[in-house]
Amino acid sequence: MERRETELALELEQIEKQLEETRTIAVKASEKPVVVPPPMQRQATYPSLPVETPAKQSNTSSFNEAFNMRSPATPLAAPSLSLPSAPSAPSAHIQIISDTGPFPTVDRSTKPAAPQIDRSTKPATLAASDMFAEMMTQDSQRAVIIPSSLPDKFLSVCLDNTQKNVETCGILAAKLTANNFTITHVILPKQRGTPDSCQTLAEEELFEYQDKLDLITVGWIHTHPTQSAFLSSVDLHTHCSYQLMLREAIAIVCAPKHNSTGIFSLTDPHGLDSVSRCTKTGFHPHPTIPPLFEDCKHVKMDSSLTAQVIDLR
Repeated sequence: MERRETELALELEQIEKQLEETRTIAVKASEKPVVVPPPMQRQATYPSLPVETPAKQSNTSSFNEAFNMRSPATPLAAPSLSLPSAPSAPSAHIQIISDTGPFPTVDRSTKPAAPQIDRSTKPATLAASDMFAEMMTQDSQRAVIIPSSLPDKFLSVCLDNTQKNVETCGILAAKLTANNFTITHVILPKQRGTPDSCQTLAEEELFEYQDKLDLITVGWIHTHPTQSAFLSSVDLHTHCSYQLMLREAIAIVCAPKHNSTGIFSLTDPHGLDSVSRCTKTGFHPHPTIPPLFEDCKHVKMDSSLTAQVIDLR
């Protein structure tokens, strides 16, 4: 009986010792700081977000989805964590505020591919400018519009000289409209003529008249009383000065004896270069092959227009 009491006393002593050890462990646990695992290694739950986590999805994936789905204006709610604690240890509420989040990763080892440009075609604006440049180099002559009645009007004024076998000359004056030259006046300056030549005099009167009406000189007109319509060597040199000043300049030759009229210009560049380099005067031969002059291709006759003949002689 006495032995049984001794055993019970020892058991009670051991129980009290265990209880004391348990109390000591609980007190120490409450005094120690709780070590929280890193956010990327724990399972976080957000009461305000109904996020369903698949059975095999990692805690990191759930955290990233919850972070990306939240509204920018709504602050991130603190997670509620269930942590294992020591027996009889008081529960500890932990609030974690983090300013870090799952930022997208950028692979900087490679550069984005450069955009591909098809250089086999040109933009429309460049193609148009190239077309304009090509047109300018090929044939940029503006049209010279001549009233159809102009040669006959001029011959009627020259009739006295023609009957005397004397050449008569006049200046072709035009207005520039719609990028075309329209001849509006034939001006006869004071002059001295022979059967095969004509020399103008008092040209200042001619210039003054043209200035008043703002007229542009686009060439000249003269008669061949006894010859056909062509440009003699003297005519070539005379016309060269007109064409050097204005590329579209023309020379009209009226041959009443042959009832013909020619409208000529120097060939460009051969005729213009050859005549401008020639230093001879008077009548002299020129090579005819290749030709030095040709029929104008930029002239248009218009029967609806009229031109005034101004006689300053």
